[in-house]
Amino acid sequence: MSTKTKQDIEEKINKELAYFLKEHLGEEAKAVSSEVVEDAIIVRFKSVLPLAEQHLSKEPGGAKLIHELKMKLIEKVRPALELCIEDVTGAKVLDVHSSFNLASGERLEIFTLNKKL
Repeated sequence: MSTKTKQDIEEKINKELAYFLKEHLGEEAKAVSSEVVEDAIIVRFKSVLPLAEQHLSKEPGGAKLIHELKMKLIEKVRPALELCIEDVTGAKVLDVHSSFNLASGERLEIFTLNKKL
């Protein structure tokens, strides 16, 4: 990826992962931003909590249910998610760390790669 700038890679990741999120998980982020940091990529999705999940999160046990569902879904699509990052960067994904915050409605995905970009 020596011919692409860090900014080019981040813009492509933002576009591809916004599409991926919508097509594979049925979520639409109001904003997607990413940061390449040596051999890692941090992707932040803002406001991805659908209205139904917002309501469910206020019910007893609802937050736990949503969190479990989101973690299971990301594990199911993980191979496709890794392939998406590998296609954009040319680097192999070694690990993926996922986090979701119901209070803020944000999702974070952190990818560790086999080389610095």
